[in-house]
Amino acid sequence: MEKNEKRDYFRVDDRLRLKFRIISEEEFNALEHTIRYSPISNFTSSDEISILKMIGADEEKKKDPLYAYLNIIDRKINMILDYLIENADDKKQYNTSYTQANISGSGIMFITDADIKEGDYVELILILPIYLYTRISILCKVIRCVKEIKDGDTVNYVAMQFLVINENDRDMLIQYIFIKEREMLRNKSESTG
Repeated sequence: MEKNEKRDYFRVDDRLRLKFRIISEEEFNALEHTIRYSPISNFTSSDEISILKMIGADEEKKKDPLYAYLNIIDRKINMILDYLIENADDKKQYNTSYTQANISGSGIMFITDADIKEGDYVELILILPIYLYTRISILCKVIRCVKEIKDGDTVNYVAMQFLVINENDRDMLIQYIFIKEREMLRNKSESTG
């Protein structure tokens, strides 16, 4: 029997900073309202993001030395934000990794060495490398976890379904996925000539 799987969202492979912790069903219920109705990614409005995309796409502006200096400053600010976010979340004992992930608007797959199993509820924080550093909190459920021995260590190939996400945050995530997809297509076409 052939299984027909329809995807609601585009998927893309990317290297992302992830923070997650396994939570109980009670914690899930306590966090649900806050995450659904309070977007964490409220640093910028969608209008500001579209303006930034237009600026980023303009090849002539990329040749300007000011653009290079602003990129350097942006990277330094991101490093500072990394440090601040890391210290703020220490109290909750998150598993933190910078890893290759396959992500869509409805779920994520990645490899972790954390002790996690199918059916676990997870609080996930995605840190997207876009303007002003977007953090998106999501409540997930582990729908698949395959343990494997890799280089002598046990790792888990984990697939999580997004159960609770603020819709503005989901829109931000989907915009990010489209940007990455366009980047990959552009790089592919440039490399083939």
